[in-house]
Amino acid sequence: MKTILHFLIALGFLCTSSLFAQTYEVKALVKTNNEPATFYDVLLIGKDTLTSNTDANGYFAINAQTDTYRLEILYFDTVVYEQNLTVNNSIDLGIITLNDETELSEVVIETAKKLTERKADRFVYYVENATASAGGTALDALKTTPGVTITQESIGVTGKNSVMVLIDDKPTYMNQSELMHYLESISANNLSKIEVITTPPAKYQAEGNSGIINIVTKQVKKNSWNATLGGAYQRSRRNTQQYITAFNLQKNKVTLKTSINTGLRRSLINWNNDIYYPDAFWQNENYSDAKNRNISGQLALDYQLTKKWTIGTKLSTYVSKFTDVQPQVTTIFDVKGGNIQQYLKNNATSNHKTYQQIYNLYTEYKLDTLGKKITFDVDYVNYHTPNFNNYTYAKYTPSDEIIANTTHGGINDVAIKIKNLSAKLDAELPTPFADFTAGARFSKSKSNNLLRAFSQNENGEMTYDTNLSNYFEYTENNEALYVSASKKLNEKWSFQAGLRLEATQTEGYSRETNNLHKNDYLKLFPTLYALHQFTDNKSLGFNYSRRIRRPSYESLNPFRTINNEFSYNEGNPFLKPSFTHNFELTFTYKTFDTRIHLSKMDDGVNQASMLNAETKQNNYIWMNYVDEQSIGLTQSYTVKPKAWWTSVNTLYAGYSESNIAISTQKYKGVSGSFYTTNDFTLNGNKTLFLSVSYFQNFGETFQNTKLKPYAKFYATVKYLMLDKKLELGISGTDIFNGREYITQEMYGVSQQFKNIWDMQRVRFSLTYRFGNNHLKTNERQSGNSEELNRM
Repeated sequence: MKTILHFLIALGFLCTSSLFAQTYEVKALVKTNNEPATFYDVLLIGKDTLTSNTDANGYFAINAQTDTYRLEILYFDTVVYEQNLTVNNSIDLGIITLNDETELSEVVIETAKKLTERKADRFVYYVENATASAGGTALDALKTTPGVTITQESIGVTGKNSVMVLIDDKPTYMNQSELMHYLESISANNLSKIEVITTPPAKYQAEGNSGIINIVTKQVKKNSWNATLGGAYQRSRRNTQQYITAFNLQKNKVTLKTSINTGLRRSLINWNNDIYYPDAFWQNENYSDAKNRNISGQLALDYQLTKKWTIGTKLSTYVSKFTDVQPQVTTIFDVKGGNIQQYLKNNATSNHKTYQQIYNLYTEYKLDTLGKKITFDVDYVNYHTPNFNNYTYAKYTPSDEIIANTTHGGINDVAIKIKNLSAKLDAELPTPFADFTAGARFSKSKSNNLLRAFSQNENGEMTYDTNLSNYFEYTENNEALYVSASKKLNEKWSFQAGLRLEATQTEGYSRETNNLHKNDYLKLFPTLYALHQFTDNKSLGFNYSRRIRRPSYESLNPFRTINNEFSYNEGNPFLKPSFTHNFELTFTYKTFDTRIHLSKMDDGVNQASMLNAETKQNNYIWMNYVDEQSIGLTQSYTVKPKAWWTSVNTLYAGYSESNIAISTQKYKGVSGSFYTTNDFTLNGNKTLFLSVSYFQNFGETFQNTKLKPYAKFYATVKYLMLDKKLELGISGTDIFNGREYITQEMYGVSQQFKNIWDMQRVRFSLTYRFGNNHLKTNERQSGNSEELNRM
């Protein structure tokens, strides 16, 4: 409590001192065509950038500290007026008249659009400017993001372990599998950019050992409305359809954003798993024929009460119905290529539904025009996923005749409910000495997990199984305080340092075992950034952060669910969080970007495949599985060989050492990959585009697992019609069907995976965008507008 009290006192002093810095007012009246230039953006650019906009009468006023600035007035992101100013007292610029030719309603300005950008703490991929994501989903956009790796089960960063995925800076509270289904329901047309934040600042939650992937949706331009209608058909081994619609409006003080996405995603995946026991060879052949019907929607409404005060609310909802059929045949040989001893046949069906709603209320108050502001958010998440699994298995002779009394079956009826309530307060406080941010966050989560298990008796009837049924309740509270400061010492050196304090209390209760497990811990998470700018295009930087990865709700659930006679899945309520120290050295020269990272992870959580050579059991159990140290080099190069060709290239090489819980051996491994994405503009009218991407994995050895080299090739053509409002896209994904082969060693048993992920696809999409960028803004003033503007 003393630590928290001292933190709050320091925060209060920081807020108070920053409010009384000496400022001066810069004001003017802006006109165009002898009419007020209403709602133009106004920037005052110095050491910091101060923002404002002209009001309904064309006036603006900005408070600034003593400095030299450049005044810019923008019309839809285009500078239409600029002037240099030295501010050491209040300045009235009088009337600024924009020339007639600066009115842009009839002027088309073509500018180069960024595809990627490297910042001190993150890599930014501009989805809205990328051809590769045309007609695709948010998951498709992630697959084409340099530095992001997507597998069938997880989303990560090249050369690192787990990350936290945010959408507009907010967590989704889904496990990785469910998150990937959700991202397939979001259209890439709704996205602005993807931020890969390898060393997140202190304002972000410390969750995610390797950092954060933040998916940012598009904003609405002032005094405009726009709408989007679209659909896509995708063919792989099964058919997929996706339909999108969106409407956005910004007029005067109101901003409205809406979208609905729906579709049917089908897939056919082969799971081939060979196990080499000392005295037998087991060949497992399994496939998954799955359907996922989904609908997702978003409604966001903001209202500007005054020039300084904005309030808003947002509702996101997601509903899906996932069905799956998984027949499996295991052929048991005495040795590989030898005599068949027996068959095991398993049939499983799954009916999985998901209902999720996220409610958000927020308010933002600008303390001045220097960038000081306070924001307050309240979020509530309601998540419910009923899951009904039915399975049967039996043994067969080498002549494929069923063996008597070997037929077994069962039902797993699972219901998981998660509720989360969180609130956070953030303050941005730039001062002449340094730019400060500070804040606090509180979160309370509760998860109820009910498993009703049934087993088939000798009469073929399903009876309630008290040994496998269970009810598990889990609660987690988290309180956090943070402060961060950034300082530019001179033209060469800049620093940023932050400290986040997080307290966590957890409680897990299993009804059937009457077991109660509690955990309570307080941890500090520092961040540090240092940058030396040799010249405008050459710099050297150093970053450090400490991160945490808390066990998922799924992994903490002690349920044991039966797959067949030789396999089950089981959670672990005694899991501890894992912690990672991340160090990063960066060097940038023009468009070359070199990054060396060093990570040390303790108590990494994983679902281990536990093989027993004697009993032939292959069980999947969650545990604190690994301690790992890794070092890696990432070399990126962005180049424009021609004005119509942009190429982004990334080469990675890494080395790791691991100690895993199920072995005394230290595992050493290397990995390497290369990724290139190339965007081409094929005509002078800029209506025909081509994107070609290639990914080459040179092979990986990590922990007790080896991955053979494989390659992926992607291509997309985009054509704009009807004054660039209608977009036709044709995309090919994993065109040459690159296969991934994995080998795992454990207890003298070798296991090989030869899975076919159904990633070879062709997609046809059609998207129509229309709207109005010049809404009239005659605004009725409220009776207390003067008093409101003084707030």
